[in-house]
Amino acid sequence: SHGAGAKALAANSLSNKELFRSYRFWVLLMSVVCVYFAVTGVLSNLIPALTDGGFSAANAAIAQGSLAAAILAGRLLVGLLVDRFWAPAVGAIFLTPPAIGCLILMSDPSLVAAICAAAMIGMAAGAELDLLALLISRYFGLRPFARIFSYMSAMISVGGGVGPLLFSWIRELTGSYQASFTMTAGLFLLGGPLLMTLGRYPQLAENEAKAAAA
Repeated sequence: SHGAGAKALAANSLSNKELFRSYRFWVLLMSVVCVYFAVTGVLSNLIPALTDGGFSAANAAIAQGSLAAAILAGRLLVGLLVDRFWAPAVGAIFLTPPAIGCLILMSDPSLVAAICAAAMIGMAAGAELDLLALLISRYFGLRPFARIFSYMSAMISVGGGVGPLLFSWIRELTGSYQASFTMTAGLFLLGGPLLMTLGRYPQLAENEAKAAAA
């Protein structure tokens, strides 16, 4: 099956059957869905989680603001780094540390610690969709790009809709946000490192991406 997938990549004309047999498609989809699920859960619940833990509304808003600023920083830094380094490693560096941020938010943090934790999560939020687009182009080429991106976007939308609801539902069920943050930490720990299993860029897809950028 790997040989058939390699030939399809070389021809740069993946059918849906060939695409769905590619382990890289499922690795990338699982990674981005895990991270997006976690990010949207925290984004929509950070202020109530912090105020529930004793923060004033003003200080919770400051932490939320640092998350928003980090989204922009994440996009800019990822754009700079993926031109110079292997993109899956860059992705793992951005998408794994938010697990630490979730653990910090579970531990009765100070305002400074909460700001740092929120910034880690914001960096991941800024990086993930830009990384998805780049990784699709590098591993599958540009010809099937729109089709693959649409499939993954549909699944991401489901995760983005379910994540906030599940995060808050677990809080209602358990009486605290501890279990919700534990869940999201686990998702970051899965989604970030999973990118490292994508392997080397297929040569043709890499050349095509460079030619398009030239």
